[in-house]
Amino acid sequence: MPRTLSRAAVGASAVILSLAYPGAAWATTDSGTESFSYTCTDQDDSSYTESDSIEVTIEAPADAEVGQAVEVSAEPANYSFFSFTDGGEITTGSLSIEILLGGEAAPQGSVSASVDAETPFGEDDEETFDESALTASFTPTDPGDISLSPGDVTIEVDQEVGPSTTVCTPDSATDAIATVTVAGDPAQESPAASDPQGDPGDNGSGAAQADSADSGRTLMVVAAVVGGIMLVGAAVVLGVLITLLRRR
Repeated sequence: MPRTLSRAAVGASAVILSLAYPGAAWATTDSGTESFSYTCTDQDDSSYTESDSIEVTIEAPADAEVGQAVEVSAEPANYSFFSFTDGGEITTGSLSIEILLGGEAAPQGSVSASVDAETPFGEDDEETFDESALTASFTPTDPGDISLSPGDVTIEVDQEVGPSTTVCTPDSATDAIATVTVAGDPAQESPAASDPQGDPGDNGSGAAQADSADSGRTLMVVAAVVGGIMLVGAAVVLGVLITLLRRR
């Protein structure tokens, strides 16, 4: 079924935010806005692709502590998505963006932020996503700098004929546009995590059971040897008795 390409309007939330909170409010955050080259592809029919220059704004605390949850926001604008041309009105949808974490202090490779459409798109298929609600969080475990850069942008829409999914992928590695500096001591691993032997909940009972099993096997071997000696001795005594009886 033929697809129609829709394009999101340029988001104004980041501009409004910067005008509403000048000066000191931005001193504790690090943010940046940059346009990147993306390719948006329909996941049901890869022949539908569109090259886009997607503008992304990422904002995060400039400083954080080890063990403290860090909340970041990422707002894409000018992204495209496909829907069925004769599929009927778009009733629901969702938008998500991947935020890539870089640097030696990064606790994981990425986090993802997603938001559902606020209302049906209507006959003109105007998207109703609130990009300013795209937030995600992670918890640092080591001190150092963590860089933030945009990854895939995914748009899912539902129509009467079914769902459509568009994934917009960066054409090359994206630059970091925000950085979080983490302070504090590295998180300590629990003894259970650092000890690869045994079950962390057995309190040494596994080793005790192994020792007990080894002792049991030793006792069995000793018993078998002693039993064998006794049998040999009994056989010798019986042979002597038989010889004496025959002589009589």
